[in-house]
Amino acid sequence: MQDFFDITVNLARILGAVAFVLGLIRFKRLTKAEKWYVFYLFVVFCIEYISYGLDWFSKDGNNTFLYPFYIAGEFFTITGVFIKKLNLNRSYFILTGVISLFFLSADQFLSSDLYKNDYSKGISNLVIISLAGYTLLQEIKKGIAKDRFSAVDKMIFLYFTVSIFIFIFQHQLMEFPIAYFTAFWSVNNILCCLFYSLFIKTFLTLKK
Repeated sequence: MQDFFDITVNLARILGAVAFVLGLIRFKRLTKAEKWYVFYLFVVFCIEYISYGLDWFSKDGNNTFLYPFYIAGEFFTITGVFIKKLNLNRSYFILTGVISLFFLSADQFLSSDLYKNDYSKGISNLVIISLAGYTLLQEIKKGIAKDRFSAVDKMIFLYFTVSIFIFIFQHQLMEFPIAYFTAFWSVNNILCCLFYSLFIKTFLTLKK
């Protein structure tokens, strides 16, 4: 099971990198809202490969300090996608920026070192799910032409919904054999692979 977990982690990293590179190649073809997908992939790409580099070169392999940056960057860029798609006022960027800064400094406000980032991740996911769901409903309600990234938006809704449950139960799973924990997280890795694969497919099918 550990081998399978390692495979899915590395596959997700590779697919994420490919998706980011394709996003850069197709960047000029994207609308202002769609460019925020590439900003998101950039954040994930940087965090993942900085983390990988630390694991490779650092003796203790401690990269937990990167996690708040991941949560904050992920939140700001994904919400940016839907703020643009919903044509919301620019002041919403100020609001999401303030919330992102809170995620970066959650340890100053939450007393539990073990769960502080889980609270941030939970709040972040709930906001993202709400915005993604509302955007998809508006597309259906208004009967507008199919969005080029509608499949990605649906995957965002699914991925971040499942992530909430993963983060809720991950600490309980630590009390079980390591095989249970790795199997649980392998589900998240598989969803990441599907998520990045949809990005790759969407970027490849974009027309000039």
